[in-house]
Amino acid sequence: MNAHTENGETFVAVFLFPEELRDSFSLRLPVRGLAPPAAIRAAATFAGAAAVDVFRLIDGSSWPASAAYLYAETVPGTVVDDSMVEQVATPDD
Repeated sequence: MNAHTENGETFVAVFLFPEELRDSFSLRLPVRGLAPPAAIRAAATFAGAAAVDVFRLIDGSSWPASAAYLYAETVPGTVVDDSMVEQVATPDD
């Protein structure tokens, strides 16, 4: 299995929230590299406006089967190409 290709391989991204402010959830996403994405941005709304929930990688030890992400912040904006989830290779992207 070649984890760096986009040939239908997927991983389970587990999204966690600090202090259980919201329910944790998971999504199956395409594998897009040899390592898990450093961050995932998910479409959200804040006070009725378009926003993005930013999740930072906290555990990639089960890659490429799964990776865990912790909620970091909600920022104004949208994800690329109007998709619901955007994988970010480096945290500064």
